[in-house]
Amino acid sequence: MSAPAAVLLLRGRSQAVQTWARKGLLPVWIVPGHTWSLVVPAAAPRSVAPYDDPVALLGGRPVPSRLRPSLCLSADGQRAVVAVHEAGRSAVQRFLVWTSGVGVSRVEGLPHAPVGLLADLAGGRSVQTRARLDDALRLDDRSGAEVVDDLLRALELPGAGVPIGAVAAEHLPDAVRVDPDQRVVERFDSVAAQENRQRADLDDSR
Repeated sequence: MSAPAAVLLLRGRSQAVQTWARKGLLPVWIVPGHTWSLVVPAAAPRSVAPYDDPVALLGGRPVPSRLRPSLCLSADGQRAVVAVHEAGRSAVQRFLVWTSGVGVSRVEGLPHAPVGLLADLAGGRSVQTRARLDDALRLDDRSGAEVVDDLLRALELPGAGVPIGAVAAEHLPDAVRVDPDQRVVERFDSVAAQENRQRADLDDSR
């Protein structure tokens, strides 16, 4: 598999992360760390279209409070997106968006994640950490994947090298592949097929 378009970082024990992953639709590599567990797509999603976007399945799937705070960093061409979900039960997901030639910007309709929040969640409130973070988010013509990698390095989070293909997640120490529970996939596909039929019926009746 080519370099992943998204990496997810969860706070929680490896077994709890594996249990969460089995209830999803995406095969993943899980790399446990001292504080964070790195989760990276391992293969194509098991779900049917249009619910087969690995980035949406990784970053858009709800994360229980016991595995938060969480950070999902994704790249889409010249754009990098960081989805931040704090630990509180009522916390909402916030987003930091960086675009080549534009830098950091707000997106209408999306709760904004200030730069300082990334440093706080990663446990790096020092002047040096903030300086590294500001440099990683500098305005230039890097690709989104390069910015994601620079952010991981700036925040000293697991996964540096993975977004740009320099390191394969499965080669990292203690990496475990977790595939979705087939029963979960079948139940989801049944519901998705019903929704697709209803959508087709509505289109035919117009």
